[in-house]
Amino acid sequence: MLRSEREDRIVSLLAEAESGLLRVKDLSASLGVSQMTVRRDLESLEERGLVRRVRGGAMHMDNALLFEKSFRRRGREFFYEKIAIGRAAAAHVKDGDVIILDAGTTTLQVARHIRAQRVTAVTNALPVAAELAARPSVSSILLGGNLKGPELCTVGPMVSESLAEMAADTLFLSAAGFSPERGLMDPDMREAAVKRSMIQAARRVILVADSSKYQAICFAHIAPIGQLDLLITDTGLSDDARRALAAAGVRLELVEPGPRSAAKAAAAQRERGA
Repeated sequence: MLRSEREDRIVSLLAEAESGLLRVKDLSASLGVSQMTVRRDLESLEERGLVRRVRGGAMHMDNALLFEKSFRRRGREFFYEKIAIGRAAAAHVKDGDVIILDAGTTTLQVARHIRAQRVTAVTNALPVAAELAARPSVSSILLGGNLKGPELCTVGPMVSESLAEMAADTLFLSAAGFSPERGLMDPDMREAAVKRSMIQAARRVILVADSSKYQAICFAHIAPIGQLDLLITDTGLSDDARRALAAAGVRLELVEPGPRSAAKAAAAQRERGA
């Protein structure tokens, strides 16, 4: 088993543990490796904020990426990068397109910047649907399913079944983590399943994610990185990351976040309904 696979398995085992705590010797037995190897893996995971080591074992970190933050809280993080990414992504929408907008704070920015006419937009996100409802140039379809409160989106088999009957030009996809090795990731298996259905329904897949998501590790795997047609992210992405993604065949579009004052003015103008 590769180290990356072991680390993913450790996070999964901790997630499934009733007490949230497992001993090193138990992890060693489950993985079939030495306790020293487990300790090294736990040290690496702790450095990335995914676990907390305790005497003789490890436990969940309440603020780890394994657990999701609320939609509103995430919307405040990397806000100006998300505006720039959303504006750049919206430029890929052409008149008459059928698009899918995933649930996410960055895809909300995509919706806010669409200028094309006669667009049909499919989404499982309530904030995105609300944004599009005010646009006469966009015909919006809200996918029904089980409502997930913190994320303000729908999940479950009803969503996937509806997507199976659709064919879209472009999917604007979000992800809580991405890397050449692990692909696209999300903390929730239900959302990951919906995202896979969206990928299947679209002719082109564009990931919209700020650079902080690079090498962030989450519980659920969505898809290999090779399923992307384009990644739109900000210039905070390191040179090493750019080279690694390019080597994996990922086409990049890098955007520079605008001045904070300009972004604030744009947000204020939007709130006034201008």
